[in-house]
Amino acid sequence: MTPPLLTLEGVELGVGGRRFCENLHWSVSPGECWGVLGPNGAGKSTLLHALAGLRPVEAGTIRLQGTPIETLSRRAVARSVGILFQDQEYPFPATVLETVRAGRYPHRPFWSGESAEDQRLALTALWETGLEGFDARRVESLSGGERRRMEAATLLVQSPRVWLLDEPTNHLDLGHQIALLELLLRKSRGQQGAMILVVHDINLAARFCDRFLFLFGSGESCQGTGEEMLQEALLTRLFRHPMRAAHFGEARCWMPL
Repeated sequence: MTPPLLTLEGVELGVGGRRFCENLHWSVSPGECWGVLGPNGAGKSTLLHALAGLRPVEAGTIRLQGTPIETLSRRAVARSVGILFQDQEYPFPATVLETVRAGRYPHRPFWSGESAEDQRLALTALWETGLEGFDARRVESLSGGERRRMEAATLLVQSPRVWLLDEPTNHLDLGHQIALLELLLRKSRGQQGAMILVVHDINLAARFCDRFLFLFGSGESCQGTGEEMLQEALLTRLFRHPMRAAHFGEARCWMPL
């Protein structure tokens, strides 16, 4: 049996006295795509930051390929875990190519500069995200959707095993949403990795995710397969609003009443 990439053992997580996770036991294995769903303020982004080693847990342990994540160096974590933040600031001027190429930093020796292979990987990632010819553009000149695809290209260049995506479709039109998630899922599975997706669009999550973790915002959570979790009563309780399934042949989508 393939060992999990991430394991959470009795994790408790909260901010400012508010509890998001209580005694959370969860494992993420290669090939899986998890959707993390919940109402605003339920701790979804906070959980992703903890999974990336950017925020300590209040109790319990997060293990990255069997090793407690807090015992690993930031460089070691970044070689295995990549995160696409919900919002990202760029305080220093840079070109698109320079920004994307920075994704190779965890894989380069301390004494080594950027290599021809780093350049090749960055240019390939720009092509895969539809940004070919953008290499000399300044980051501040990009539209919101173009910047989002640049950030995805940086993640492609980083080439992690665990892909943490916090609202990855922000600023993207429908076609780019589908194309980008298809690309990232294909890449993660091609590298025997796993993807964890925070998104508010239930139908988008249902299209790509085979497993779900629900955070209710009170410390309570539940998890299971798509068939187990995407149920009207459970989604209604999660989002505190009546939800119904609409069927179109074999397809199903979720709608608020």
